[in-house]
Order: sequence, then structure tokens, then C-alpha cells
Amino acid sequence: MRQVGRYCVEDPRTIQGRDDVSPRGWNLGALRVRYALEALEGVRGRVLVPGCGAGRYVRALRRERPDLWIVGGDLSRTAIREAHRRDPEGRYAVLDACRLPFGSNEFDAVVFLDVLEHVPQPAAMIDECARVLRPGGVLHAFVPLEAQPGTLYWLLRTSERWPIHRWKRDHVGHIQRFSDLDILRLLARAGFEVQTLQYSFHLVGQIHDVLDYWQRERVAGAAGILPVWAVRLLTRLAFLVTWRLAAIEDRVNRSRALGAGLHVTAYKPTHTEQRAVRVTLSAWDGQ
Repeated sequence: MRQVGRYCVEDPRTIQGRDDVSPRGWNLGALRVRYALEALEGVRGRVLVPGCGAGRYVRALRRERPDLWIVGGDLSRTAIREAHRRDPEGRYAVLDACRLPFGSNEFDAVVFLDVLEHVPQPAAMIDECARVLRPGGVLHAFVPLEAQPGTLYWLLRTSERWPIHRWKRDHVGHIQRFSDLDILRLLARAGFEVQTLQYSFHLVGQIHDVLDYWQRERVAGAAGILPVWAVRLLTRLAFLVTWRLAAIEDRVNRSRALGAGLHVTAYKPTHTEQRAVRVTLSAWDGQ
């Protein structure tokens, strides 16, 4: 997907990943890096990071794990040019995550964070990740759960006053909405064995997110009662509270209840283990 609505992957204003992030920070980006590093603890060798944008997470992983051979890729040529500029010694390539330009069994790990919701064919991307991973290789992902029952996104799914799903499509290109069960089914059908599930982006983080996209929509010219300067002031004051509270909330709460972000680690089974996975999946589908 190169363009949907007002969103275009080549628009410099929409490029993600310019900022730097540390696993020691107090924000969701830092949490994503910490969980990714936990997933990579036993990994040696080659790591692929598809959907890397301007390279925020590639840079963070390279700093924390200089022993790994890491390559980032993105559909956006604009993003990859910026990634090269910010990290001249890093490895970056323009690529389509649904048609990876690599041979089978080439990587020891694949890490993608905030990517699957942008992809027209999420099952094809997961299949490609499975193909390029060696048997026993690790997959780690963060996926927003914007179809998860009980979350603010789910409650607002038909709202005309707060159309968060349209806002996220138009401003950042979210064209898919998932629940955690959707992700587990995609992984199982690609042959992955799930190791860990952890949740983040609970209620305060969701409130912060909705306010952020309300502000973006108003600044972009949408009509509203408040003047734009008041919208900016109101959200800036709210963010002073919600940003830190959301970070604290996610540090102490990894539970599924009200979680709108899924951190999942899985592995590609060896040939012997794959037979057991197929039997389990067949039984699951038959229920």
C-alpha cells in the first residue's frame, strides 16, 4: 500500500521512526525495545526488521546488540533515505514485506513493530517472515489491537463524533484492525509456535492516542467547536499527564484486560515440531 486516503508512504510528513528511543525510557517506544531485546536474548546472527521507517528501532537494536547483523527495510524510499542519513553505517533496503527479497531460511530473527496494521495482506507478510526464518528462528512483533473488545478503539468503532479508525487511516495509514485472537490465528496458520504474549497500551494510553488524533484532525482543517489554538493548548496540557501515566500503567500492568497493544514472541518450529503444530492447528480448526 503506497497511498490510502490522505496518507502516502512517500510523504515526508508521515514518516515514522525519526526519533531515537532507548529501552531505559518511559514511553511505549522504550517498552517495545525492551520486549524486543528480551525476545532476542538467545539469538545470534542475522536479524530482519521490516517496516522500519526512518530506522528508530534498528538504531536502538544496533546500539544494544552490536553483535547482531541487523538489516532494516521499508516500502518507502523516502523513509529509507532518511534512515541511511541518520545511521550511515546501518543496513537498510527498500522492500515490500509481503514479497521479501531474501532466500528461505536466511535469518535468525525477524522483528517488526507497528507494521502489520499498515499491510494490505497481513497473512502474506507473516508467511514471508516464516519463509525467511531458519527453523528455530525467532519472530517478535508489536501489533496495535484496535479491534480488541473492551478497548476504547472498540467502543468508538461506530462513533461519528470520535471516528478514531478513520483518523488513524488518514493520518498514519492504519488499514487493518486486529484483536489478539486474529494475530494468534495468523501466526498459527503460518506455522509459528507462540512463546510469550504481553499486553500494553491500556486505558490511559488509549485516551492519549485518541486525543492525539483528534488534535491532528483539527489541525489538518476539520471543523469543531473549539478554535485550533485551544485544541493545541488543551491536548498539550492533557499530554503532560497522560504520557507519564500511560508509561507507568504499562510498566505495572501486562495483562490482557483493556490492553490495546500486543507484544508477541514466537518461533519457527523445526521440521519435527512442525508436524505437531499442524496436528494442533487441525484440532483447533475442528472445534
